[in-house]
Amino acid sequence: MIPSPSSEANEQPPAPAGFTLPIDIVVAPGRAFVKIAQTREWIPALVVIALCGAATIALDTPPFTHITSLSKAGDIPTSSDIMYQLAFLLLIVPLLVSMLVATMVTALARWKEPAAPYGRFFSLAINCMVPSALGNVIHGAVAVLRHPTYASFRAFDTALPDSLGVFAAPGNDREFGFLAHFGIFDAWSFILIGYGISLFARIRFSTALFIAAALYFIYVFAYN
Repeated sequence: MIPSPSSEANEQPPAPAGFTLPIDIVVAPGRAFVKIAQTREWIPALVVIALCGAATIALDTPPFTHITSLSKAGDIPTSSDIMYQLAFLLLIVPLLVSMLVATMVTALARWKEPAAPYGRFFSLAINCMVPSALGNVIHGAVAVLRHPTYASFRAFDTALPDSLGVFAAPGNDREFGFLAHFGIFDAWSFILIGYGISLFARIRFSTALFIAAALYFIYVFAYN
């Protein structure tokens, strides 16, 4: 049961959830939502996302560097350039998207609950991004284990068929680049956000899922 705002105000401050919160968002989302309502913790989730990001950078940089070295373009990015680009995409973008999600959902929730706290929805957003971060690590690990080098980014991205990119037309890199961002793990994160919006903003799940889908598209364009 999710605590009501009034009960949150009257109860004693709960014990910190710590790293059990980002773990629960993966294995026991219902329990995680209760902890989010009680504690509004987000730092452990951010640490997990940062660690996953660092692991993904370590896994993805060598094959990305090899792929770019095959390019016939005049200005080929160095390994350091690729690392900085990955750091932005894997560390900064999830944080910016979480802030955007929290801002939009807080504004929505305040139609029914004028005192709805921003911290509750920021905690929801950043914790729900953990499955997406874990997916990046899993994809990188599987891709590297399957083959040490790849001839193209498409070959690397489809080493684990976890996105709609596998349905892109052959040779259509633009279509592939767009569809590849619609992956299983990102969808998992935004379905969790939909559940959280429904619980915390007290709206129908179908409406919350539609909002989460719209936010997912914003995330895809931000990631690009």
